[in-house]
Amino acid sequence: MKKIFALALAMMLLMTCSVALADRLADIQAAGKLVVATSPDWPPYEYIDDDGNIVGTDILMCEWMAEQLGVELEIQPMNFDACLAAVGQGDVDLMVAGLTYDEERLTRMELTGVYWNEGDQGLLVKKGEGANYTAAADFDGKVVAAQNGTNQQIMVEEQLTGATLELVTKIPDGVNMVKTGRVDALAVPKTVYDSVLAENDDLEVATFAFDFEGGNYIASVKGEDTLTAKIQELIDQINAEGLYQQWVDQITLGK
Repeated sequence: MKKIFALALAMMLLMTCSVALADRLADIQAAGKLVVATSPDWPPYEYIDDDGNIVGTDILMCEWMAEQLGVELEIQPMNFDACLAAVGQGDVDLMVAGLTYDEERLTRMELTGVYWNEGDQGLLVKKGEGANYTAAADFDGKVVAAQNGTNQQIMVEEQLTGATLELVTKIPDGVNMVKTGRVDALAVPKTVYDSVLAENDDLEVATFAFDFEGGNYIASVKGEDTLTAKIQELIDQINAEGLYQQWVDQITLGK
């Protein structure tokens, strides 16, 4: 009898967990709140403005998504690694932070399709040094920074094999390290280095550019197929209507 009871209890718990996973989208709508983790150090995607507000193109997208779902948006700022942990543990509904595709991540979270292609990938160096770097071999013996866990880290590891990789938690840290000479370069996508260069006239982009194809993804909680499908539906609309380019123009051009 005890074994039967234990088995029944285990089945009930399993069913409860399955229902909980399947109902996350419904829970979001019932609570009236979409909780998103982001690392606000990646302009123009997500960053903190002069008034202390978290803003950026990804934030505009999240606000639009929340509006489509009929809920409020709650942004939880944290470093990039903490974002990965938060969505992996189900502490937040989504992670939106310039996330790139990684098969290993699929064991811990769901990934949507691409909502934005970052475009050219380059390296920030001190003003006047850009022409010194025309090929990957020119970085041999140099120290190159990249944000931990990003596609830029992978590109440095795979394409600048003669360089020493220096991981940083936040992009502004990497910018300061280039400016002070602690590292020789910082790997960033074009949309980011355009924003950095607008505020740092003592930096420039190296002539060398990474070989890159890819884009940004949204992560949701593992097993939350209904939520992931709904977010993908919204991404398909964003792509079809060119909405993300409008948000990029709004942030970078003030349109």
